[in-house]
Amino acid sequence: MMGPVIGADVLPVDRWDFGSEEALPLTPRGDIVRDQAGPRPPEFPNLEADNMAVELKGNGARFEIQDPGPQSRFDFTNGDAITLEAWIKVGALRTGQPAYIIGKGRTLSPRFSKDNQNWSLRVVGAAGGQAQLSFLFTSSAGAGVFHWHRWTSEAAFRIATGWHHVALAYEFGKPETIRGWIDGVPSGGAWDADGPTSDPPVNDDDDVWIGSSMKGSAGNSFTGWLDMVAVHHQLLPDKEIASRFQRKDGPQIVAPAKPEMPSLGPLEKGKVMMQLSEGLAAFNRWPAADEVPVVSEHWTSEAMLLPRIPLRYDDWGIRSAWKAPLLLRLATDVQLPAGSRRFLIRTRALARLWVDGELIAETQPADASSPNGHDPVTPLAEPPLPGLRVKDYHHQEVFGTAKVPAQKGTSRVVLEVIVGGKNQRTETGEVCVAIETQDGKSFSILRAGSEPGLPLTDAAVAPVLAGMEKALSERDDANRRAAARSRDAVWKKRHDFAREWVAKHPAPAPPKSGHPVDAFLDAKIEAALAANASSSGDTGAFQKEILPILQEACFRCHGEKVKGGLKLNSLAAALRGGDSEIPSIVPGDPAASELMVRLKTEDEDQVMPPSGDRLKPEQVAKLETWIRNGAVWPAAPVDAALLTKTPTIRDEAFLRRLYLDLIGLPPSAAEARAFLSDTSADKRTRLIDRLLANERRVEHQMADWLDLLAENPTLINASLNSTGPFRWFLLDALRDGKALDRMVTELLMMRGDAGYGGSAGFAIAAENDSPFAAKGHIIASAFLGIELQCARCHDSPYHSTTQRDLYSLAAMLSRKTVTVPATSRVPAGFFERKGRESLIKVTLKPDEPVTPDWPFAAAAGVKDGAAIDRLVEDPKDTRERFAALVTSPENRRFARVFVNRTWKRLMGAGFVEPAHDWEGRDVSHPELLDWLAAEFISHDYNPAHLVRLITTSAAYQREAAEVPLAALPAGERFFSAPGRRRLTAEEVVDSLHAATGKAIDSEELTFVHDGRHPLERRQTLGVPRRAWMFASLNNERDRPSLALPHAQTAVDVLEAFGWNGSRQMPIFERATDPNLLQPGILANGTLVQSLIRASWHSELADLAASAKSPETLLEEMFLRVLSRQPRAAERAAFLPALREGFDTRLVSAADQVTPKLPDPLPLVTWLNHVSPEANSIQIEVQNRVQQGPPADPRLRPEWREVFEDLVWSLINDREFVWIP
Repeated sequence: MMGPVIGADVLPVDRWDFGSEEALPLTPRGDIVRDQAGPRPPEFPNLEADNMAVELKGNGARFEIQDPGPQSRFDFTNGDAITLEAWIKVGALRTGQPAYIIGKGRTLSPRFSKDNQNWSLRVVGAAGGQAQLSFLFTSSAGAGVFHWHRWTSEAAFRIATGWHHVALAYEFGKPETIRGWIDGVPSGGAWDADGPTSDPPVNDDDDVWIGSSMKGSAGNSFTGWLDMVAVHHQLLPDKEIASRFQRKDGPQIVAPAKPEMPSLGPLEKGKVMMQLSEGLAAFNRWPAADEVPVVSEHWTSEAMLLPRIPLRYDDWGIRSAWKAPLLLRLATDVQLPAGSRRFLIRTRALARLWVDGELIAETQPADASSPNGHDPVTPLAEPPLPGLRVKDYHHQEVFGTAKVPAQKGTSRVVLEVIVGGKNQRTETGEVCVAIETQDGKSFSILRAGSEPGLPLTDAAVAPVLAGMEKALSERDDANRRAAARSRDAVWKKRHDFAREWVAKHPAPAPPKSGHPVDAFLDAKIEAALAANASSSGDTGAFQKEILPILQEACFRCHGEKVKGGLKLNSLAAALRGGDSEIPSIVPGDPAASELMVRLKTEDEDQVMPPSGDRLKPEQVAKLETWIRNGAVWPAAPVDAALLTKTPTIRDEAFLRRLYLDLIGLPPSAAEARAFLSDTSADKRTRLIDRLLANERRVEHQMADWLDLLAENPTLINASLNSTGPFRWFLLDALRDGKALDRMVTELLMMRGDAGYGGSAGFAIAAENDSPFAAKGHIIASAFLGIELQCARCHDSPYHSTTQRDLYSLAAMLSRKTVTVPATSRVPAGFFERKGRESLIKVTLKPDEPVTPDWPFAAAAGVKDGAAIDRLVEDPKDTRERFAALVTSPENRRFARVFVNRTWKRLMGAGFVEPAHDWEGRDVSHPELLDWLAAEFISHDYNPAHLVRLITTSAAYQREAAEVPLAALPAGERFFSAPGRRRLTAEEVVDSLHAATGKAIDSEELTFVHDGRHPLERRQTLGVPRRAWMFASLNNERDRPSLALPHAQTAVDVLEAFGWNGSRQMPIFERATDPNLLQPGILANGTLVQSLIRASWHSELADLAASAKSPETLLEEMFLRVLSRQPRAAERAAFLPALREGFDTRLVSAADQVTPKLPDPLPLVTWLNHVSPEANSIQIEVQNRVQQGPPADPRLRPEWREVFEDLVWSLINDREFVWIP
């Protein structure tokens, strides 16, 4: 049906009303539905009551109109005017999607160029469920060279608001004539792509399409309803277009908001108010009045300066992501000097500055593109005036002028900033508002009220930024802990239940008075001493001839492991037999002994051992004789050295051991002096309590957790088993003192945001065909002592676990039934080979569904049933049930595995070894393990309580033994002395920095410095302050531009001492064997050479310059590096060299030459790393790092080098890398 009457002077070239019969030929393609209700009264009173429209369902649905040929009515060139109009009702439109209403060309017909967009009218999806008008055409710049010209309207309409009239007019060759209308209301807009042009458009004989383009591309297809589509050969005026649209309730457009300073009400006097609102519709425009969301966060500061926004947490207090884009506002009332005042603003993204209601300055939206390496290197920014702080990388710096009346009082200054959005991190960079000083020679950052401005210099701004960061961190802590308190009642209930369970299932009581740990240890030692004393004599024949055969042939499957339910590492176990219930040994009767039957059989399916070489005939004969003679299995006498308690360590050794064990750092010289001079009897216990309460202890725990849980974030591209940086979740949980069962539960629930450090990052395993199977392996070994690595592809050959066990855990974590991926299966051809029976078996059929199920009821002692319901909030959530089953007090493994690992960390070996694989392993002290586990559970799973029990024992405080405890059988581990332990890699690096008084010097661990890649694509791990914070710096592209030279110096030391930042699998035991790299890197490595230098502004230089005597300087350095006073021989060795030239070591002030710092270099990032210049820059950075810092000019080089040799000697003493 026809719409409103059109005057004769504005007759269209063509118009399509989509009635029952079309006056003009249309060829329909795709899913089109005719005879649909169009815009009608009463909403649109000037249209027909039976007006009909057409519905296009996208995916290439369209009408085609053949072009009549050269110089047709559809042809336009320079000087020709065009007006396109239509009624539209959009059904679906994604943000950024350009849907064609009508256009000529770009059909991708082989008869024409693919870049032949003659003209077109489109709607483009905008953020917040809106749509804007878009006009697109191409111009030709020569053979095969085309330019695209796109205009987008400022105004928009909301997609879900029904019918709209849209129109656009343009005279080709005159870009200033472009004009758009929505619902009859004119709208301005902006040219983008190749911008405006006076060149003529492409003009050919391609078809006109309604509803699609590009061969029917779904992304360019219109989904919704169309009516009254028209093409005019003239510019229609506003009045004519306005007459088309008459709606009962008027137009429904979203017009650009009129710029207006926000009314923020009264502000706190003397403060800068800062507030955040999240969930804006778009990052590249200011929100309309009805789009401004409510304030999500607000706080105050001292200046109009901001390094970052607060972190976001979910309602459990786990790191989450802000709903970007955000609207950030900084506002203050400030006294400004009268007159014309020049302001400066710095931001990354769209921002505007208001002064007393006037818009003073505005920046552009952030660049949403994310180039991958081919950007040019950005030149160094210049300061706005000499000596001032330069803007941050890729920040905008804009100036504006405000006129401040005389005697104004205070002026209100408001800065609005859009933060985050498409392809961006939700980061601000360094934001500031500054005002030019009255003399015009500088700028000062605005402060509230009458406070003097903060000079815009590095020296003035850096400490203020540090203070702001501290305040923001404290605010983050408060916000996180407030959110976490919402869960306290749940965990109180859980811990009450745990204490009840322990009360009903008491652990063995200590066998005697005194410290319980020592009582249990002494009991085993005393029993062994008694057994040695009552030994009947020589047991050598069995120990030398029979036991080695059994160990070699049987123990691998039937000793430490329990293959077929059978153990052969004791006579009692052998007499019991395995699952077959047939005794393996029948004393006096070799023929009835299943062991001998299996050793002698010729049946390859029955022979033992099942793989490898068979036993030699003489070995079989020895076993047969031994069984015939009664199978006597005497215990070997215990080596007296294993039962001998070492002396209690001296105070200085205890001090160093405790500091390294609890906080991972040596004591400072002042801390060492205070402890060593303390004569009170309880000083060791008080020191233990003090260090347990020290927050540095949290940092020290991180390295073990990252290894155990295979945290593996990558800075460049994700690789096998890359994870999110859930290190931040762990750090928050440890800093907040969360109980272990709570921390593990929140880890397994995988909440928050993976990129921003939530426990959701644990769920990620990049390039892994079954990530939750990988997580099941990690969880089982870390918290249950069950090894499932082999069960990924088949049943475990040396364990009782099966492939179904692992994938049952994967199903619980994924909350659905799973199947084993084809890439994680043993090829069928493997089992078709002839030969002996393979140890590898697969009992799970290909593509067999595996349902969520708890497979470890027997191993862990807890069943999944109604009893678990009381520990969960959603009994149907299999992931929550899994977490509850792992952390339940009924789970005999969870607490014991953690106790065992803690004991190993402090005493050099565990009760069970290896700590991650308990199947078939004997426990050296089962009663002590049970008692410590009960203590741990009944004290709310508090690790500090457990550590205190161990460190206050006499056993912990004895001199270390040289015996490798972890290598001994459980029966021979008595812990009469702790095992000797080397410093971990992190302890080495942290101790180097602590001893020399220098902070870690590292770049930020990222390759994106301007927020132009979201965290899920390019991560940042911040600037490390402790060694655990480093990550793999692997550069698979082998480009110098992707190196981090400062960080690499520390990573080199870490790797030499067994650290591995690429944790594709959990690391249960680091390599601790000595290697040539270790002494080499301490003696000659770049890090040590830089740290030992008495460099400019360093603590070492200050110590050397202010020392009262060589003796006091020597003592200071021994206390710093080795935590003790120098011995007589050491004094004799070092003091003569220090004394020589000591009195003349200082250079007079007049003769001192201040070191000249090298010129700063441009920043190399992921965005520009392909540039040859980027390689050259990073090579120069590497050279500067290797040269090290400049020496302090106060010290004469000859004497300074002697002092540096002293520091080097102490660091290279073997004492430095060993825990006393």
